[in-house]
Amino acid sequence: MDAGGTATRALVATLSGERLGRARSGGANPNAHGADTAAERLAEAVAGALDQAGRGARDAVAAVVVGLAGVSALRDPGVRARMERALHEAGPAVGRGVFTGDDEVAFAAGTPSAHGTVLIAGTGAIATRIDNRRRTRSADGMGWLIGDDGSAFWIGHHAAKETARQLSRGGDLSPLARAVAKRVIPGQRPVDGESHIPQEHARNFARTLTAAPPIALAALAPLVSEAYALGDPAAEVIVDAAAGHLAHSVHQVRNPGECLPVVLAGGVLAHSEPVRSALTRKLTMGTAGSEVVAAGCTEGGAAWLAALRAGAADGDRELHGAFTRPAPDGGADRGRDRTDAA
Repeated sequence: MDAGGTATRALVATLSGERLGRARSGGANPNAHGADTAAERLAEAVAGALDQAGRGARDAVAAVVVGLAGVSALRDPGVRARMERALHEAGPAVGRGVFTGDDEVAFAAGTPSAHGTVLIAGTGAIATRIDNRRRTRSADGMGWLIGDDGSAFWIGHHAAKETARQLSRGGDLSPLARAVAKRVIPGQRPVDGESHIPQEHARNFARTLTAAPPIALAALAPLVSEAYALGDPAAEVIVDAAAGHLAHSVHQVRNPGECLPVVLAGGVLAHSEPVRSALTRKLTMGTAGSEVVAAGCTEGGAAWLAALRAGAADGDRELHGAFTRPAPDGGADRGRDRTDAA
């Protein structure tokens, strides 16, 4: 399982990597959603994947690995008990499952190597050093209020600030500001004439954003990539700065001169070509000789780690690829991807 802040994905596979069942539910980060909601969503995804895998799948489970965003919450015995109970009640027998960080699962989704670095840039952002497939050092991942520099939240926040600045100034808006304003206050236009004060339009924009959950700013990040493609100078500045912050986090957890792989994961790096390209250029300059690769199927990475626990050979690159390759239709090899609960 890859249980993130936005979505939870579960995959049931054989020890040879054949995908039997796959399901999806909402985010299951206990820090972001609370233990009860996180546990319910975890169980929903597990049960859905096992149901799709067919009769007897529950009894046949050999090992389970859950890559959990907010895994630090499990230091609370009550939260850990709630999450473990949810996993067991969904099907797998007690003692078959382990919880680990979503960063460890993301790293496994990109390389069969046991050592290296993984950068996750989604709603939040964190860089992690991996040794023997376990987190040993990390940079950022501090949350939207004081960290997550270069994340979707960070990008969306800066897009909103730029839009407010342009609205306050008055006059024509750039492609970025026009798209953001249309998303946040659709249909509202500055009033022409002497009575119009541009600053009031900007304050209305700001009030609308303030009334929503702060993390909702992450939804504005794709608009920056679109504006970048149109040559918007403000979007170019935001993209370059985001890539710079992400590259800095990677360099913080690496040793000088090392040539271990760097795995890139998360929605920003998967869907924003401008950020990914700028980041890759910066990483290539500072990590000469290192392989920079994109993570494959992250729930597949978790399933591969589970297969290792069940006795699979960790040096088999072909087996690793069978688990982590993207499915042709984005779902399981058999059946349909259950997206109704997303």
